[in-house]
Amino acid sequence: MPRAAPTTPSRSAQGPNWPRSTPQPLPVPVRPLCSTCSGTVGARGLARLEAPISAKPRRMHSDLDRLIDLTGRVAIVTGGSRGLGRAMAIGLAKAGASVVVASRKVDACQEVVDEIVALGRRATAIPVRMQEHEDIEALVATTVSRLGRLDIVVNNAATVLDRSLEAMTPEAFTGAFSTNLLGPLLLTKAAAPHLAEHGVGAILNISSIAAVRATPTRYLYPAVKSALLQHTRSLAAHLAPQSIRVNAIMPGTFRTDMVEKAYTEDQLAETAGHTPLGRVAEPTELVGPALFLVSDMSSYVTGAVLTVDGGQTLIA
Repeated sequence: MPRAAPTTPSRSAQGPNWPRSTPQPLPVPVRPLCSTCSGTVGARGLARLEAPISAKPRRMHSDLDRLIDLTGRVAIVTGGSRGLGRAMAIGLAKAGASVVVASRKVDACQEVVDEIVALGRRATAIPVRMQEHEDIEALVATTVSRLGRLDIVVNNAATVLDRSLEAMTPEAFTGAFSTNLLGPLLLTKAAAPHLAEHGVGAILNISSIAAVRATPTRYLYPAVKSALLQHTRSLAAHLAPQSIRVNAIMPGTFRTDMVEKAYTEDQLAETAGHTPLGRVAEPTELVGPALFLVSDMSSYVTGAVLTVDGGQTLIA
């Protein structure tokens, strides 16, 4: 006779001492890498993702160095002979752009041009006085004549001449606004038809954190830099239909030759002490933000103001 199949007692018949299976460890959760991809990450990958972030910044992967490619584009940098302008001019060239270095002192511009040419890039020096309409129109016309096109304008030239309210004169007021505000406006007007030709036009206005911080000893410079921010926003809206983007940067305290002439080392040390990152910036630290805002990496960014100040404006 065949054996009957064994039956499993019911839970009530098993009694309290019935042997139970050993609990198995729960599987490591498998999480998606991101909300839009189908890949997953296992235990080892999860451990890496959840590891504490190192305080030391890691060097970016070499592929990231090629994300900003300005090859074939032409840029004008006003105030390009020294300080932040020089750093941005060289940075644009390293990213592949041909660069026009413009300022009042053509010999100083030529020194920067020589550095750029040594990198294997095209560059030219053009003298310009930002308060002179004819100079600005000639700057744009000469750029297009020599280099064939115009894609990027960096309005960096500025004068820091300032006076107290009691010492204010109409001439000082007019001079400050001519260089710091009217000049960028006229250059934008002259450059706009050329910037619109290839659909990648970008304008970068260099303002200052002085635009948003009141100081009892400075009046003109903060006023014009604040006006430059609204100029940026208004022109961004006006030029957007032509695919021209307009953005601005508000730098904090950078160790330029102009700053070193205006401040003692003790004053710079005091400024560093009041800055959350604890130091004064080097001119090359503005290059990354500038390249981002004039490149295709920010193709959907216009009318933006980027603060690059080590946290200075976070505190009073």
